[in-house]
Amino acid sequence: MLSIVPLGCYGSDLENKKCISMLVTPSTVIDTGSIMSSLDKTQLLAIKNIIITHCHFDHIKNLPIFADFMLSLGNHSFTVYTTENIMSQIMDNIFNDLVWPDFTKLPTKKNPTIKFKPIKFDETFSIDGIEYLPVEVNHVVESLGFILRKNGEAIAYSGDTGICDNFVDHVNDDHAVKTICWETSFPNRLEKLATVSKHLTPSQLDGELNKIKRSCTIRTFHLKPNLEDEIIADIKSMKSPMKIIPMKQKSPITAS
Repeated sequence: MLSIVPLGCYGSDLENKKCISMLVTPSTVIDTGSIMSSLDKTQLLAIKNIIITHCHFDHIKNLPIFADFMLSLGNHSFTVYTTENIMSQIMDNIFNDLVWPDFTKLPTKKNPTIKFKPIKFDETFSIDGIEYLPVEVNHVVESLGFILRKNGEAIAYSGDTGICDNFVDHVNDDHAVKTICWETSFPNRLEKLATVSKHLTPSQLDGELNKIKRSCTIRTFHLKPNLEDEIIADIKSMKSPMKIIPMKQKSPITAS
């Protein structure tokens, strides 16, 4: 069965609410906002594949620490899947030997802790029997959403995005998608802020749902934790016929 376990599903950290990390299999995670605080040592050592949706801090927050964890235990490496542009942003601004050591050269260039594997929009790749279709979404930096597929099941995952016809089109094109994980970062009263930062409010999400040509279950995520109650109240006031359920940490999201 295809499923995603949200280790962290919020647009920031607050108390027990954690930044984005989505465990797809024991060896693969989308984004690293909270892996170090959500998994034990054995679970961390099982991670061999990290998919990065974009370079914003809340999505890569634990990547440097995870690299240090893997290196310090000796002879452990992992692969980071992202676009060449996002890879360059991470290398130039994080693994630059100033903010953090360059783990693509440690312990050696021939045996690095981090191995980058570039991916491209609309070109599928597979990890552990799950197919990922990278989708370009509408954020303030280059950003990825995905269609995840396995054995005829599919989950759409928006990543961070504002209003985005490209994501909608990909969902409409894949009739196996019955579950859509869709970011909803701000309450309706902060629509101007959501628009300029290229995120969504419940009202804007409602407009996106009107473009979807079949009924799906919507799992909202990336809520700002200090505004969660207000955002959920706005979600409950939506008139969409679709089932809309805010994500909960450690509660699996299934494909149907």
